[in-house]
Amino acid sequence: MAAPEPAPRRGREREREDESEDESDILEESPCGRWQKRREQVNQGNMPGVQSTFLAMDTEEGVEVVWNELHFSDRKAFSAHEEKIQTMFEQLVLVDHPNIVKLHKYWLDASEARARSMCPRAASSSSSKRPRRTTRP
Repeated sequence: MAAPEPAPRRGREREREDESEDESDILEESPCGRWQKRREQVNQGNMPGVQSTFLAMDTEEGVEVVWNELHFSDRKAFSAHEEKIQTMFEQLVLVDHPNIVKLHKYWLDASEARARSMCPRAASSSSSKRPRRTTRP
């Protein structure tokens, strides 16, 4: 005998379940709380130095962005060059050119020898892969 089907969920209950699923997809949050890293990894092509790219949400603008992570294998080398790395990112944030992806924000994490940066999600030909705008919480 088949198990009875669960009763259909109604509006508010379904919304709460969707919200809790969304919250469980958040792996990390930026220090300022604006960007939330999600589980979904994205392919941004062959970007030199970038080891990991994830889909993230800009909670202020309500749009998807790309969360890039640069991992440094040698923490001592990272610490020794931290000032140069920071200067490089500061200069990249200032670049404003139509043929270069805009770097929104970055931060360095000396404890994990990582640099993280936020870029807009590039639109592709598939409508399902275009950046999505969502309502603000």
